[in-house]
Amino acid sequence: MLCYEEAPSHLNFIEPLSQCDYDLLAEVATSDDLNSILTMLLFDETLSDSLKNNAKNQLKANQLN
Repeated sequence: MLCYEEAPSHLNFIEPLSQCDYDLLAEVATSDDLNSILTMLLFDETLSDSLKNNAKNQLKANQLN
């Protein structure tokens, strides 16, 4: 299992609460399609509600820009 001390800087709007959250953030850190990733996070039943809420808020903010 991978171990990370902090979320990737361009995903710092998400506060990981579990090792699973950190692992997922590490995998998507290099993606250019953040909105698709945020949408996928909303449907992942294994992630914390807090992470999903932060992803939803960031997706909304991205749509306003």
